[in-house]
Amino acid sequence: MSIAFISDLHLEPIENSRLKTFYDLLLRAQSEFNSLYIIGDLFEYWIGDDDQNPINKNIIQNIKNATDNGLNIFLIHGNRDFLLGSKFEEMTGIQIIDDMTVIEDEFCKIMVSHGDVFCTDDIEYQNLKKTLRSEQWIETFLSKTIEERIDFANQLRSQSAESSSNKAENIMDVNMAYVDEIIDKNKIDILIHGHTHRPAVHKLDSGASRAVLGSWENNEGWIIEYKQGNIELKSFPL
Repeated sequence: MSIAFISDLHLEPIENSRLKTFYDLLLRAQSEFNSLYIIGDLFEYWIGDDDQNPINKNIIQNIKNATDNGLNIFLIHGNRDFLLGSKFEEMTGIQIIDDMTVIEDEFCKIMVSHGDVFCTDDIEYQNLKKTLRSEQWIETFLSKTIEERIDFANQLRSQSAESSSNKAENIMDVNMAYVDEIIDKNKIDILIHGHTHRPAVHKLDSGASRAVLGSWENNEGWIIEYKQGNIELKSFPL
């Protein structure tokens, strides 16, 4: 079983090198991997499956081409694209899966997560996440026009950037006590996540590994490749 993991691409409805690299990866993955896991923040923002932006429609078509050619693609919601829904699944052929999903083969047991669930010290962020994921908020938001939703998304991005700049770095990272608890409880060999934009593979005292994907930014993208119990974190130019 050969699997690729990516996260935090933050694709926008703009034709740029990041988007082209994603399309190239989709083509390469069809011949090199059984499955591709996109574990959060594929998009910089997603305002609803009814968005008809032509570049987003082209992204959808490229993903559909990959799944039509036999690539299994799984997606976990990130904090920026949690409104990806069943229509997106239908249009692309991907499968949206729960955060903290466990994958297992004869070699090891892997948990995949966007990663923000482990950032428990950031109380402000966790409270906002709870509000935005509520059924009432989602229903109200999706009832707005496309233009209103885009304006709100841009406003939220600005607020998020300002808030992050005023927080201590450790608050925005994972809480290791919670990570250890989840790994021990679920008997995990490898935890793979994104969100923090701090790419590294950490060997834990328990013997398990925590592999963190980087964000696709500053002309550099990241991927984790898994095969027969081994993982490799790689970077590449955008």
